[in-house]
Amino acid sequence: MIGLGDFRAKIEAVNKGFMEAFSRGDVAAATAVYTAGARILPPNAEMITGKQAIQSFWQGAMDMGVKEAKLETVELMAMGEDMACEIGKYTLKIQPEGGETVTDNGKYVVVWKYEDGSWKWDIDIWNTSLPAT
Repeated sequence: MIGLGDFRAKIEAVNKGFMEAFSRGDVAAATAVYTAGARILPPNAEMITGKQAIQSFWQGAMDMGVKEAKLETVELMAMGEDMACEIGKYTLKIQPEGGETVTDNGKYVVVWKYEDGSWKWDIDIWNTSLPAT
């Protein structure tokens, strides 16, 4: 069984790398956190599979004005030696060109997988906690 203390430090480092890359607008570095066959399940959209397709999704989000992503781990659960589950909260700062900054707060679940010598996001699903407009 993986040690959650060690795992927590490792996932916090990966999440920090994602947040820093995202704030720089570096989509390639941000999406390096995903496994080769990763899946994302974004709100109001179909499931997206594979690192290239995920990179295109996040590039589109950045192009639409998503400027900052903050992640906060709430809970971790080990699932054997090479998988784990993270539940967390996120904040996205969105500033469309010429528009006002909007903040989206929500929650997420990431299924982590140990691949090629490091922990990566294999399944990523999130949704807003804001009321529908």
